[in-house]
Amino acid sequence: MSFSLDLYVPGRSWLHRCDPRVKLWMMLLGLVLAFRWTHPLTQAIFVASLLLTLRLAGVSWRTLGWLWQQMRLLVVLMLLLQPLFSPSGRILAQVGPLTLSLGGISSAMLLALRVLAMAFLTGGLLFTTDQRALVRAFVRLGLPYTWGLTLSLTLRFLPAIGNLATTVREAQASRGWVAEGNLLRRAREYQPVLIAIIIGALQLSDQLTLALAARGLGYTQKRTSWRELRFRHLDWWVLALSTLVFAAGWGASLVFPAL
Repeated sequence: MSFSLDLYVPGRSWLHRCDPRVKLWMMLLGLVLAFRWTHPLTQAIFVASLLLTLRLAGVSWRTLGWLWQQMRLLVVLMLLLQPLFSPSGRILAQVGPLTLSLGGISSAMLLALRVLAMAFLTGGLLFTTDQRALVRAFVRLGLPYTWGLTLSLTLRFLPAIGNLATTVREAQASRGWVAEGNLLRRAREYQPVLIAIIIGALQLSDQLTLALAARGLGYTQKRTSWRELRFRHLDWWVLALSTLVFAAGWGASLVFPAL
């Protein structure tokens, strides 16, 4: 089974067309609010608002469901374990050192919803932003070009190496290779697979080196880009609106500290 680090889902929605720097700003503001609000109901409304925003931005329920599948185990563990280790308020049950309380349940719900909010904020960025545009945004924000290139190559070639490992493992299995027994024996059985993966990775690295040299990596003159990132009217409107919403949320938390 292959895998990919590219979660981008092509589309023409308003969020897809926003500058990546605006989406990074929106994600940062959302993360601040997620940690600012301390009531489970407020967090639940925030998560519901994020889901509605992503749906209006053209992200399908299938994609959002996939993200929930990735977070499901972590959320369930938080809901089950957190109440037992952070007792506060009215005690509902107690078994030895484990105490179940209303405050612990509230704390678990808050933590789980906060993690979901962080996941949907990050997913909103990755689902609607092409990797190359995201790297260009980081470079425009001051990240050195070589760092941006390293990030881009990592996002591109880690899945390639993963696919290479899958191909080698399936090829060895078709020849009768089976990894059985205890952990030490299984590690020894994986030696031919690891050797083939290392050789393939070295060949891939050599090809990448030649490709980068042919494209002028290390050239001292100022680099140019085929597609420059520029703010448009939509970007300024979304930037202003998201900042106003953040200010309203922050102000509400000051007026009503229980939020």
